Amino acid sequence: MRNKIINSDTLWVSWKNDAEQFLKEKKEYGQVIEKYESKWKKNTKMNVKEMRDFCDGCTAYPITKAYGGHYFSPLQAIQIDALLSTLPIAANERSVSLAALIHSASECAASPGHTAQPFQPTKTAKKYSFGAWKQNVFDHAANALKKIGSRHAKKIGRSVVCDAADMAKDLKRGDLVFIDPPYSGVHYSRFYHVLETIARGSCSNVEGVGRYPPPSERPQSDYSLKTKSKEALKTLLKTLSENHVKVILTFPKEKTSNGLSGSVVSSLAKKYFTVEQKTVNGRFSTLGKKHVPAYEVILTMKPFAKK
Repeated sequence: MRNKIINSDTLWVSWKNDAEQFLKEKKEYGQVIEKYESKWKKNTKMNVKEMRDFCDGCTAYPITKAYGGHYFSPLQAIQIDALLSTLPIAANERSVSLAALIHSASECAASPGHTAQPFQPTKTAKKYSFGAWKQNVFDHAANALKKIGSRHAKKIGRSVVCDAADMAKDLKRGDLVFIDPPYSGVHYSRFYHVLETIARGSCSNVEGVGRYPPPSERPQSDYSLKTKSKEALKTLLKTLSENHVKVILTFPKEKTSNGLSGSVVSSLAKKYFTVEQKTVNGRFSTLGKKHVPAYEVILTMKPFAKK
């Protein structure tokens, strides 16, 4: 974990120069620029099809091939590929730069809130695609790099990617855990697969309107399955209570698509902890529509006194 500020100005100049040099040496970049100057500026359905066909042939550029003409314009996509290909080598600089690139891609993606599905070139939606496609990837990356580079940990810590139940086994008395489990019956990998591909730097062939990778490359979670969500959460809470860990857990009050609700989660928690419950009012995104009011429960959980 980084505990020092990164000089983002110097880093960006070097990274941007490398990416621009990368692009200058690629014939596909020249073809994209030529197409924009001659034709692709017009937001027509036929142009979008031509963009997608072109990008599909860019086999050496994973982001362009998978998402060009969909989530990103051909120009944006090949710029993302260039920035990916020229990430700094040093560990801290590389991780900060990759984070900035993921952030900028999220801001530029032509999709409603998440990257589950891109806008389509229909009469009513194409304006949103072309609006997003006008965003400058380099500008967004530079701004994100400045914001992220200026932040750092005051104390060295660590981050771990693993199953929550496995992590719970290694915790001990006095530890404090924050849990925000999935509440959707749809696996979250569907909503963030574009950003995950950028983080990984590659993906297999994609398909469908959402440009999804094969199921084998999309992480699955028992917490999202109606048939397994309750048991998965029960196992996690039981392990945490046995290790005498303090827990703060948040969950929507009403019944959700994975079969759980605030009351169900609270009932489970009370089997293993002393529970204090608070309900708060928030607003949830409906993926492109207006935000709607939603209630969420916050459970503060203390393990029972050890006998």
